[in-house]
Amino acid sequence: MRNEEKERVLYYGGRKTDKLVRCYQKDRLRVFRVEVELHANPLQRNGISTLDDFIHLPDLIYPKHLRFVVLNWKRLEQYLTKNLGAESDRVIAEARRHVASLHRLRRYFRKKGVVNVHRFFVPLTLNDEVSRALNRWARHFKKESLWVSTK
Repeated sequence: MRNEEKERVLYYGGRKTDKLVRCYQKDRLRVFRVEVELHANPLQRNGISTLDDFIHLPDLIYPKHLRFVVLNWKRLEQYLTKNLGAESDRVIAEARRHVASLHRLRRYFRKKGVVNVHRFFVPLTLNDEVSRALNRWARHFKKESLWVSTK
C-alpha cells in the first residue's frame, strides 16, 4: 500500500546535519504539517540539555531554522539589470528554472555574483501564525509536562 501523503514530502536539511525539516499535507486532517527535527549540536550550543529547557525551543527554531518566504522577482530583476546589464534576462530565465528549491536558487545566484539573495526574500504573513503556534506549543509542553518532578 502506498502512502500518497508521504510521497509529497518536502525536506530541508538531513539526518547528518544540525536539522531536518519535513513539510507535507495531511489530507485527512486538512492541515499542512511542518516537522522540525533538531539534532544534538544546535541544542547543546544553545544550552538546551533537559526537558525543562524545551520552553526555549521556539526562539531557537523561529525564524533562524523555519521561515516562509517568497522571492520579490521585480526587485531582483531591477538589481540584476543594474548590475548585469544585458545578461540579466538570461540569468532571470535560468533562475526561474531553479525556483522549486531555495537552496538551488541561492547557489545559482552565488555563482552569478549575487551573494546576498536573502535581500529579495519577502516573509509571508504565515510566519506570524508559525510563531504563535510554536509559543503555544512551548507553553503547553511546560504546563502539561510528562515527567515527574523530584523536588
